[in-house]
Amino acid sequence: MTIALGLIVAGGTSAAMAQVVVNQQALQQLSGKPPPPPVARPRYHPIIRHPAPRRAVVHPVIAPPRLPLPPPPPPVIAAAPPPRPVQPRALTLMFPHVDVALPATQAKALDAFIATKFDKAAHFVVQATAPGVANDPSVARRMALNRGLAVRAVLRHAGVKSDHIIVQALGDPPGLVPDHVTLTEIP
Repeated sequence: MTIALGLIVAGGTSAAMAQVVVNQQALQQLSGKPPPPPVARPRYHPIIRHPAPRRAVVHPVIAPPRLPLPPPPPPVIAAAPPPRPVQPRALTLMFPHVDVALPATQAKALDAFIATKFDKAAHFVVQATAPGVANDPSVARRMALNRGLAVRAVLRHAGVKSDHIIVQALGDPPGLVPDHVTLTEIP
């Protein structure tokens, strides 16, 4: 038995709810009446069935047909030595001290480099350097970038895809001679 109570506060707008649950067995014990007798359940007796005996079935054994033997394997021949790794081709182009345009003599060397057969899947790395100014290193990087882009333009005109050309403007790195561009073909 469940009793639900509701309480409304007279002066306010809030309402409260409560729920009461009654335990019937506890009430019956408190009343003094004896509990009803338990219901008798019939006993469970499992039924056991014995399977019928199985009889063995005899199948005749059939021999597989005789197949001819496979031919002997061919003789083992020593493998050819692995191909030698292809060395990347490189070309160094010299520039005048403050010039970013490709000089005519260096343009001929670049044309000869491109004229030799190159792989269409090859990539080219263009590393450009330029002299710097002591108080502004960005001058050397910008000049090196312009030199690298000049070499890139010649490669693009020769038919090399633009995504196969990597231009690196090194500026005026310590330990390297400025005023040159190194072009390397990576197969």
